[in-house]
Amino acid sequence: MPGSSHDVDPSFMDTIALSIREPALDLIRFSSLKELLTIRLDGPSQLSKEQYPALSREEWNKVLNAVILTKVSYFQVQLHFPNRYIDKLIEITAFAYGMKGESIGELYQALIQDHSQMAAWIKNALLVKQQNIKYAQGHP
Repeated sequence: MPGSSHDVDPSFMDTIALSIREPALDLIRFSSLKELLTIRLDGPSQLSKEQYPALSREEWNKVLNAVILTKVSYFQVQLHFPNRYIDKLIEITAFAYGMKGESIGELYQALIQDHSQMAAWIKNALLVKQQNIKYAQGHP
């Protein structure tokens, strides 16, 4: 999570135009992943709309998607990280990347060129899922 020493994927934040980067930075600093998902589904609060009146709904969605994807990359997925949480994080990634309902392989392939750190995060998450299954079956 924030403040740790691992790599966070900055590539999604880098795609946000400078003119709309301020709300993205505020969101990444002060909002949890759960809060971000709620805002993405329900729209920004009245206060946020007043603070950033020039942002259209489309710009808000772009900002929120980038922040959500960056937030997901904060999670260090290691052995014993529950598979159901891994699945949920991958589902969130697909949603925020506009690939809801697509296979993990398709998501991985879509990310590999422009967002290689996130693609590596997904690959690692899948490996951890496999390790968790082996461990649960008594094969450490």
